[in-house]
Amino acid sequence: MGQVWAKSMQQNSPIMEVRAFVDRLGASLPKEVDVAALGVKSKAPFQLMCAREALIWRTEELARNACGALERNDFAAAALLTRGVTESAGLVWKLMELLDARKTYTPQEMNDHLMRALVGWKADPGDFPEAYNVVTLVGRMDKGIEGVLHTYGTLSEIAHPNWSGVLALYGKTDRENHVTSFGRALENADRNRDMIANALLGSLGAFEYAYNKISDALPIFLGELESLWSEPEGASQ
Repeated sequence: MGQVWAKSMQQNSPIMEVRAFVDRLGASLPKEVDVAALGVKSKAPFQLMCAREALIWRTEELARNACGALERNDFAAAALLTRGVTESAGLVWKLMELLDARKTYTPQEMNDHLMRALVGWKADPGDFPEAYNVVTLVGRMDKGIEGVLHTYGTLSEIAHPNWSGVLALYGKTDRENHVTSFGRALENADRNRDMIANALLGSLGAFEYAYNKISDALPIFLGELESLWSEPEGASQ
């Protein structure tokens, strides 16, 4: 999987390819999660699926608007939105890892992890569980997709009011005449556009991979759990 990210970063994928990916994602947005359809008494599959399906809606919205920002040369907005897609990919990756490692957790531990993904809160959480740290999530994903953490850092340099996201993005200096002009995409427009577009494509690929792996593992997980319609032990036959 590590090679997928590197390959997408090297291909300089055009915005058209990213847009096609986003359109495919938009056509796959789920409408509901039905407890009866899951058919088990455990809350864990319902918690897992609600978190995953909310994430695909968030990811599609962020990616769709990132495409629009790239097409307008609004690179700061595109970087911010793409960074959000990377973070969403990091959380669905965490859900995939939780599902893969489910036998190492007690039911209460699994519940606690899933509730952090589902209703986690960062600023003054109160009664809410503490949300996962997004940098930690991206770092975990980087272990399976080498390079994602470095690219996330590059996006952050643009997303923050640092040199890459301020003067380098909106200024162009004539050193001979000591004049700095300001505008949008005055320098390095193609490089910025390609970097962000490739980062977006890589993040969408990571999201899709983890999302689909959960789909593959879910029937096995459900088969391990008590059926919603099973009779309690000791019930009359």
